[in-house]
Parts: sequence; C-alpha cells; structure tokens
Amino acid sequence: MSRPRKVDDRKRQRSARRRVLVATALIAQALLLAQPALAQGKAAAPTAGLAWGQLSNAQREALTPLAEQWTTLPPESKRKWLDIADKYHRLSPDGQARMQARMADFARLTPEQRRTARENFQRAYELPRENRESAVQQYQSLPDDRRKELTERSQRKEVARPGQKQ
Repeated sequence: MSRPRKVDDRKRQRSARRRVLVATALIAQALLLAQPALAQGKAAAPTAGLAWGQLSNAQREALTPLAEQWTTLPPESKRKWLDIADKYHRLSPDGQARMQARMADFARLTPEQRRTARENFQRAYELPRENRESAVQQYQSLPDDRRKELTERSQRKEVARPGQKQ
C-alpha cells in the first residue's frame, strides 16, 4: 500500500522539478531575447514608484503577468522587473508575447521553485554569452525524449544531494 504512494510522490516531485527546469530555461530564453534591449541602456529604475499603482501604464502592461504577486516581490526583484519592463516596448510583438508567457510561467512557480530557477539562471549567466546562446540552441534542437532524459538526470542529481540547500 505504501509503495503506490511513494511512486506517486516521486512522480509529483519529478513533475515539480521538471516545471522548475522548464521555467528556468524559458526565463533564460526570454532574457536572452531581451538582452539587446537591456544592453542599450542601463538607467537605474527609481526606488520610488515600486507599488503597482505607481507604475506607468507601459510598465503595468509589460508586467501584467506579475500583477498578483507584485506586492510580495522584494524591492530588488521589482527593480529588476522594472528594468525589463522599461525595455519591453522595444521588443517585437512576438518577443513581447514570449516574454509575458515566460513571466506568467515564473509567476506560477512556488517560492522554492523560483529560488531554484534564479540559481539556475545565475549559473547560466556566468557562462560567456556565446556559450549560453549555443547551449540554448542545442537544448531547443533536442527531441522531446532527449530533453526529458536530461531533465530526469538533473533531478536524480538533486535527489542525490539531499543535505544541500537549494
């Protein structure tokens, strides 16, 4: 009787980890798409105006997927999202749609999954840009079964290090 519960628990854990991995890849891809716009100007977002109602219409439009979580985000995260929002209008309509879809995926993650996604993203950004873009292209060109295999292998590594803080 306990065996089916363990199998179900493992399936749920695998599913949750897969969502984190996919969200991380999607966020990294969205930020790669935004990279040229972000590199054009690094004006600091003002510290005032971090409340949702104080954002400009353009910022609120860009950050719509994050509206429900906005009050719970730490100020530094808000500033980073505002930097992205301020460059949002420079993206193509397709790029804007992709970015908002990635934001929506991120907004659906649990706080733990978000932390893991941020850590994975940070590790990815420590690579040189060419290596990062190449890795994303290689991953996207893989067949679905190979992607699934890589996801499961990554999850097994996480399970093998239970004492490590994630």
